[in-house]
Amino acid sequence: MRKHYDIEREGQMDFFDNYGIPYEDDNSVLVDNTDGVYNGNLLEFKTDIVNVSKTLFQAIKYLSRMRVKGESVPRTILLIDLNKTTVYVYRSDDYKEDIHEIYVGASSRGNDAFSKSAAPIETLDYSIEFDSDKVKQLLKKNKTEAEKYMPIDIDENCIIGWAERYYRENPKASKGDFLGDDTGVSVKVIGEIREPKCFKHLINPYLGKTNEKFKYLMDCLNDRLSKKDLGAFYTPEAYCKKAAELVLQAVDRVPDGNDYIILDRCAGTGNLEAALIGLTDKNGSELISHCIVSTYEYYEYKVLQERFNGYQLRHIIPPTEKDVEFQQGKINNADAMSEEFINKDIIKQYVDNPQCTIILYENPPYHSSSAATFNNGDASNKVKTNRKSKFVTQEFIKTISAFKGAQNASQELSNLFIWSGFKYYLRQITDSYIIFSPVKYFKSIGIVKKTFVNGFAFNREYFHASASTISCILWANSDEYSETIYLKAFDIRDGEAVDIGQTIPVKTVHNTIVDSLKNISEPTDVVTDVVCNSNGTPERYEYTKGRRPLFNEDIIAYANINAFPIQAINRNLVRCNWKPGIQKSQGYFVRKDNYLKILPLFCAKLYPEENWYEKEVYFTTSDGGDAYTHDSDLLKECLIYTCLSNQNKCLSFHGCDNRYYRNELCFDTTHGDTCASIDLQKFAGNKNTALDEDEHELMRLWEMALAEAKKTANYNPDLTYGVYQITKELNTFHEEGVGKNKRSIPDYNELNGYLVSLRSKLKEYYKSHITEKLFQYELLK
Repeated sequence: MRKHYDIEREGQMDFFDNYGIPYEDDNSVLVDNTDGVYNGNLLEFKTDIVNVSKTLFQAIKYLSRMRVKGESVPRTILLIDLNKTTVYVYRSDDYKEDIHEIYVGASSRGNDAFSKSAAPIETLDYSIEFDSDKVKQLLKKNKTEAEKYMPIDIDENCIIGWAERYYRENPKASKGDFLGDDTGVSVKVIGEIREPKCFKHLINPYLGKTNEKFKYLMDCLNDRLSKKDLGAFYTPEAYCKKAAELVLQAVDRVPDGNDYIILDRCAGTGNLEAALIGLTDKNGSELISHCIVSTYEYYEYKVLQERFNGYQLRHIIPPTEKDVEFQQGKINNADAMSEEFINKDIIKQYVDNPQCTIILYENPPYHSSSAATFNNGDASNKVKTNRKSKFVTQEFIKTISAFKGAQNASQELSNLFIWSGFKYYLRQITDSYIIFSPVKYFKSIGIVKKTFVNGFAFNREYFHASASTISCILWANSDEYSETIYLKAFDIRDGEAVDIGQTIPVKTVHNTIVDSLKNISEPTDVVTDVVCNSNGTPERYEYTKGRRPLFNEDIIAYANINAFPIQAINRNLVRCNWKPGIQKSQGYFVRKDNYLKILPLFCAKLYPEENWYEKEVYFTTSDGGDAYTHDSDLLKECLIYTCLSNQNKCLSFHGCDNRYYRNELCFDTTHGDTCASIDLQKFAGNKNTALDEDEHELMRLWEMALAEAKKTANYNPDLTYGVYQITKELNTFHEEGVGKNKRSIPDYNELNGYLVSLRSKLKEYYKSHITEKLFQYELLK
């Protein structure tokens, strides 16, 4: 008996074929997990539609998600009962309010509660010629946009999706072109959302006079170049309220009799300042009345003005819109990286006053200008900023040698804000700086060597970014400096910042792993033209620059173990001559006499960072020197881990130079011992490093996986296999899904079962045997 979904799929294909819909040739008809979107029709197929209301609600959820993602919403809904050859026809306009709701969870679940009328405007039996022709008319191609799509309302739930689509379709457009603002005086841009042209018939004109409704999303609405240039990230309200506690501490440090200002040069739409409303100092003065705010992005400036209309900020820069020097969506006279801004009289009057305490309170932009960003996804059309020419950048570069040789530090906008904050604004030991930023500015770069007062670790996921740690620290402008600070971790639950019971130690680092490694040439090394890609596969290489690819019986791998951060881009282990490393003169030839000392460094780069409060906090270093090399247990454990890890991408292969490159970092002894198996035997034979139960279990799983691998059709008896090559070449996969949803799934078999078990056990082994020692020897810090 055929499965239900097979019958449904065949029925769909028959329907598409009958009405000329390109099912196989054009997967664009199958979008967003729907059964089809075609010429302004949403198609939902069921073998049997028992409850029309329930199926209709499922279709409405699809349309809701399409609206949120910035996709045109079909005007017609077709529910198709395959067994009854019946089409129920609905108009999306009749369910506009429901389509504008937000639904959580699978679209196919929880649909029994739909209570609105589910009476179709028409019911057609497509087995009847007359009705079949009506269906064909619904699906015909010669419709206008207005006939095909229902215009939707722009709100905070969908505006990001429509903005992204607008910039994709209009690569040269700016935020002003999309958003506009109806209240401008010296600058007035209507914007696409208020007067749709590209999206005419797809969206209704937005009637809000200002963009204040989108204040929490303004960073997401920038075009690609602005995102790169501004690097702005929204600060969630819960974390703003928590940070306000640090502001109160900073205000308490103000000497009696002093005035004080709270300066934010990158205020955005003012989320940080909004959390200060209602708070007072010990003299009863409202904190908000001491705030000076500025923002470089014009449309954020407009929201900032609207938002704080009625609140007595000390100053907003520029003071009024008539003072704005507008250029391409930016405010030239609010550029905190310019010399003119630093010398502004509005701020200078306080900085030059010894009876005024300066408190900087900022979430500086932290986008790197070195990160590749492309217009419309075109790799040949890289967007560029003018950040290098800025005054602060040029002054910072003059001091770069003081920051541990971090030559790219000037490319990170947050570093420029933080450095200039201490350089140009803070003068007295009672001055303070409250900074939101990843920890590297003081952990590895050394921009701040000041007195730590208090601080928190926040989850960057809530900043319209990926889950990782962003610190919020109150620094006093005094030079008592500690190499280790401690941050309490706070997540957000039910809109509040919640202490999750973790105190995160953040230790200053000094030397990268690279500092402990040297490339040593041997007289027997010979130049070859064989290199390996990052996935371990070999190719012929024509030398252009960098290092010459080498061959030597003594060279068993090529390792790239680079920089402080624990990132995949900073680690690679392949059989020979890693191509990007050869080209850039990065990485190291791994030889038989040094590989055991290199493997712990590679393992350190594989620290899993399972929790957000570990990410971007722990770095790999060589601060502990070579002490780890005297721990035989650690060398053994890293040998076992590396040889059984999928991150070890050493393959066995025949190179284009007619040499056989055998994988020596594995335990396959089918053709004799490998370097790894020889050293494992030595460790096992020593009573001080004998294998324990966990290690015996890992080896047992490996042996069973290898035995199953030898039974596979693609097994090559001439090769020596490691876990990665078995997984890549012998563990079979099948395809699931269609179009964008297509993915490769491992076939369930005994080999795959052993590989899954091995991965699970190896993960536990890293935690129980390796992690603590990596921290002990400061390979992780």
